[in-house]
Amino acid sequence: MIRIIFAHSLLLLLCSCTNLSPPPVPVETTSTIKIGGSAETYDVIKLLTTAYQDQTTDVEFDFFPPSQTSGGIQGIKSNVIDIGGVSRMITPQETGNQLTYVPLVKTPLVVVAHSSVTGVNDITSDQINAIYSGQIDNWQALGGPDEDIVLFDFVEDENEKQVLRQTYLGDDLAIVPTAIVFAEDDELLETAAITKFSMATVPYEEALKTLPLTILSIDGVSPSNQNLRSGKYAMSLPLGVVLNKEASTAAESFLDFVTGPNGKQILTDNNYIY
Repeated sequence: MIRIIFAHSLLLLLCSCTNLSPPPVPVETTSTIKIGGSAETYDVIKLLTTAYQDQTTDVEFDFFPPSQTSGGIQGIKSNVIDIGGVSRMITPQETGNQLTYVPLVKTPLVVVAHSSVTGVNDITSDQINAIYSGQIDNWQALGGPDEDIVLFDFVEDENEKQVLRQTYLGDDLAIVPTAIVFAEDDELLETAAITKFSMATVPYEEALKTLPLTILSIDGVSPSNQNLRSGKYAMSLPLGVVLNKEASTAAESFLDFVTGPNGKQILTDNNYIY
């Protein structure tokens, strides 16, 4: 019995002198910022997130599949994402007491024609109205080939269509029934690029330069940075983000970078107007 007690005491002594507990788990220091919302904002946001990660290693960005402005707003309100991309101005009713709206840049909406449409480099505002209403349905009326105009259009609740209406079409113009309507930017652009004698109004992006599409000036005014900045070119989309007014420290730090001198310089260097 004494030997048993002695052995037990010795075992307790050895355990107390030896650290048998597992090593502490390292504290996770990397924050993840979840981003979703309007597809039109993704190029500029990804440009800024890449630049930000060049300066800090403790933040990762998780991009949700792109959707619409409404998805960005609802994603913030539902606490699903940290930053929501929006491609229109946000009303005070939408922000309420929960959201903060941060404008980033504005990008032109441009009228494009397939490269098969020769002899047309400019279109007037009246001609835009007449094509969308069906009064003009042949490129010959604009000095182009004797071919029917294949018009691609957005659904009415798309921000692009709303800007087009505010700028040139008006709220009550009935769109020609032969217009082919799309809900997604990518699908419309891809289809316009492979369809002869087509016309569409799309957000400007660098990829347009690689496609068989001609960007038309409007009333003799091109969608250049200078004309967009001065207001001579009237049709543009405001791109920005929304976040919760009680956003995470990581999200707020990123937005400080975006709206600060470094972020603005990156936008300038990449030909964005803010």
